[in-house]
Amino acid sequence: MQPRSIVAVIRSLSATKDAALMRALALADWYEADLHVVHTGASARAGGTARIDLRGQLSAGGARLAQASGAGRVSIVPAVLPGRPVAAIADYSRTVDADLVVVGKEPRRNHGYWLPGSFATAVAKAVPATTMAIPQVSRQLARRDGPFRNIVAAIDFSEASLGALSQALALAQQSGGRLTLLHVLTGFPYESVYWGTHAFRLRRGFSAGIDRINHALRSLIPSDAMNWADIDVATVTGNAGGAIVRAASDRRADLLVLGVPRRPRLEEVLAGTTVHGVVRRAVTPVLLVPGPSTANLFEPMHEHDLDFTPQRALGWRPMRDPTARLEGDASWQ
Repeated sequence: MQPRSIVAVIRSLSATKDAALMRALALADWYEADLHVVHTGASARAGGTARIDLRGQLSAGGARLAQASGAGRVSIVPAVLPGRPVAAIADYSRTVDADLVVVGKEPRRNHGYWLPGSFATAVAKAVPATTMAIPQVSRQLARRDGPFRNIVAAIDFSEASLGALSQALALAQQSGGRLTLLHVLTGFPYESVYWGTHAFRLRRGFSAGIDRINHALRSLIPSDAMNWADIDVATVTGNAGGAIVRAASDRRADLLVLGVPRRPRLEEVLAGTTVHGVVRRAVTPVLLVPGPSTANLFEPMHEHDLDFTPQRALGWRPMRDPTARLEGDASWQ
């Protein structure tokens, strides 16, 4: 990721405590990018003079905050967007050819987004650019002098997650920090009780399956990546959203990276969305990378999929043979 144009979506004109704006300023300063500070929800009937006044307030407040945070060289472009907020942000990001949209994950009750992260997720699915969802934290935690240094990228081997991995690798290279490729094995019957030979075979098959998945994850790492970053892989079990958030917390990650597939609205309502669950619960920034339309992420694995033959020790629903599917596929690099 090397953004040249960043859009920061703020909640109100009093942006001095807005964590999303603080993070966007730090990123714009680091990457020497233009920063567009936008406020949504203005009435379409507001006159030209009123909008000019609002833009003036945004410009003055952003400049004061930039100076106070040490990002005074950042070029700030204020904008007041009327109409439906998500659609207005998407249109504006296309107009300015934004590379990154930064938005807080607090509820937007006046816009109908009542749950934390729901507005940020809606923006991520509407804009063509990568979106970063920022939790509301103190200004000291929001301001950083460089890129992220401890990154967790959730990988399910879909096209969307491989595109997100490309972004995560670029960030790890820029910071020279640490990157963990994380896979979640969902639907595993760990809550059941097993005994005797069945328990032994299940444990052996599970261990072999984890090794196989980790091998597939390692095959995604470029051969020279270890020269410029500390890269590791991990496979965990549980509910996808909760497992990703817990893994990021256990590793003290300062950024989560997720691919966002383009899915029909009805499918999301019926099946739910892992992305929304992660954004809602994560206490770290979440980078949402848009991907192509695809099937459900993190499809559950059920007990009847387990096969303890030497040829296939553990069934894996997202793909039966991940290493075979990945051979010769370097489109993510």
